[in-house]
Amino acid sequence: MTEWAAALHRLWSAAVVISSREQLADLVLPPLRELPGVRAVWGLRHAVQGDTVLAYRWKGLPLTGDLRDLVERLAPGEAGPARVIEAGDELREQGVARVVAARFDQPGEAGGTILVALDDTGDAAVIGRCLEQVIEVTHEAVRRLSETRADQEQQVRDALLAEASLQMDAVLDTEQTMYRVPRMAVPAIAEGCLVFVHEDGKPVLRSAVHVDMRLLGRLLRDPDAVQSLAEPGEHALELRARGRVIGTLVFLFDRPAGRIPPPAFLRDLAARAALAIDNSTLYEQRRQEVARMQQHLLPTRLPRAEGLEPAASYTVGDRVLEVGGDFYDVVVRDDGVVAAVIGDVCGRGVDAAALTGMARHTLTALLQEGLSPERALTRLNARLRLDGSWRFITAAVALLRPHDDGYAVEWTSAGHPAPVIMRGAGGASRGSGGGVPLGVLDSPQYGSSTLRLDRHDTLVMFTDGLTESRDGDGRMFEEDGLARALDRLGGVPVQTLVDELSTSAEASDDIALLALRVRQNRD
Repeated sequence: MTEWAAALHRLWSAAVVISSREQLADLVLPPLRELPGVRAVWGLRHAVQGDTVLAYRWKGLPLTGDLRDLVERLAPGEAGPARVIEAGDELREQGVARVVAARFDQPGEAGGTILVALDDTGDAAVIGRCLEQVIEVTHEAVRRLSETRADQEQQVRDALLAEASLQMDAVLDTEQTMYRVPRMAVPAIAEGCLVFVHEDGKPVLRSAVHVDMRLLGRLLRDPDAVQSLAEPGEHALELRARGRVIGTLVFLFDRPAGRIPPPAFLRDLAARAALAIDNSTLYEQRRQEVARMQQHLLPTRLPRAEGLEPAASYTVGDRVLEVGGDFYDVVVRDDGVVAAVIGDVCGRGVDAAALTGMARHTLTALLQEGLSPERALTRLNARLRLDGSWRFITAAVALLRPHDDGYAVEWTSAGHPAPVIMRGAGGASRGSGGGVPLGVLDSPQYGSSTLRLDRHDTLVMFTDGLTESRDGDGRMFEEDGLARALDRLGGVPVQTLVDELSTSAEASDDIALLALRVRQNRD
């Protein structure tokens, strides 16, 4: 048995490096086939539960046809020492006198049986001991493969959790978050995934994905089935964040039980999804609160002036959760002169909001009283200097006086971006800005210019959130995007103009837009 000892040593050495059950069969069957008196070696792989045979391997007599059924009947029903089985007539016709068989089982893994067919010269006792040694090698190899696979699956699950967190946390938009959660789960984790959130105490389906969307569609058409899915269960996990249940995350599986991720992994994914959904929901609520607060700092409606059509737009910057300092307003004097005001307070938050309201109301009140733009801006500058505020304000006033069929425009700027005039006949041109922001110098400095508006022309005023926004390549919107947007929006209604222009830029800061268009029928 010296050769067998060497073969057994090779088996043990190789068993620790194989990476699949298929390699295992090629490893353990040949040495048994080389033993004296062995006609064939047959290997059966059983299902994890039950005796169903999943795979057949052999060395020697092919395990096919009726022989396959016969060998399955000879296989032991449970693990234990090797047993010797006298061959029947069918096997004797194949030159087989006895069969030595042994089975191994591994919890949670597919078990296996090895059967060695002997002729009349084979020593069943010796072969039985060799088979038991091979079974021991096989059992250890399967255990190592199981541990390796478990480690790999854990690494995959850890990577999926990390990627899921990154993907879900990458956006703060509630709808996008709801969409990304099931997309991360299907098909890597489950065949389907549904997200329910609690609204008025009831589960409401907000997102659903399945590898077979037609099957999902049929399922979702049954209201009773949908409601039953939302009830917590083994694969319907509560979405709990900050001590409260916000919904249910449902996984739909159509795979063998062994490929379903463990409960701890599903709970971890649900916890991360709950936090991402809750964060996006709170963020959206905060943004809406900021937008509402911002509106209180702006006029509820713009006054109508004969011959002019005003429009305004305010866009809160992306990821902004504090009130900004942009403002605008229009004043119509009794003598028909119109003053359009726009400004931007440095910084954000409560202090900036208070200063924004004060600046807007101060300027509009002074202009309404008939003060010139320079005097109104100077009075505001003096107030800022007196209060000792570190914040500065860029501001500008466009004074529009009726002249012939249009308006003569006196533009006065305290460090504010220059306006744009869109001509009714096509094309656009920039005015001039200039000046120093208010609150910086005791004696303010202004930039001024005179513009002309004819019928159908539009004066467009804006804060620097528009012009200084940058695209993905770092280019400011003012460099190229503004001109393209103005060309595209030529001739559209004035409200459409300000709405579309405010969304044309990838803004991170607030954008205030104020436009005045000369109507065709101005008298």
